[in-house]
Amino acid sequence: MKSTKDILFEEDDLPYEEEIIRNPFSVKHWMRYIDYKKDQSKYVINVICERALRELPGSYKLWYNYLKLRRQQVRDLCITDPEYEDVNSAFERSLVFMHK
Repeated sequence: MKSTKDILFEEDDLPYEEEIIRNPFSVKHWMRYIDYKKDQSKYVINVICERALRELPGSYKLWYNYLKLRRQQVRDLCITDPEYEDVNSAFERSLVFMHK
C-alpha cells in the first residue's frame, strides 16, 4: 500500500497544499481542495477529509460533506462489508464533535 505522502502530493496539488498550510482553519480552502480531488480514489479523498476534520473538528459543513461522501462509497456494498464499520465509526466521531 502506498503511503499517504505518495498518494496525496502531486505537482498539481501544490497550490492547494500551500493554501492549506497558510490557512489551516479555513473551511473554504479545505472544501476547494476536496472538490479538486473529487475524481481521485476514495482513499485519497477520505484522507484529505480526515486531515480537514483534524484541523476543524467542529465544522458542520466538513462533517456533512464527508459523511455524505462515505455513505455514497458504501451504497452498493453488502451491509456486512467491513467498510460499513468504518463509515459507522465516522458517524460516531461526528457525534462526539457535533454534540450541539
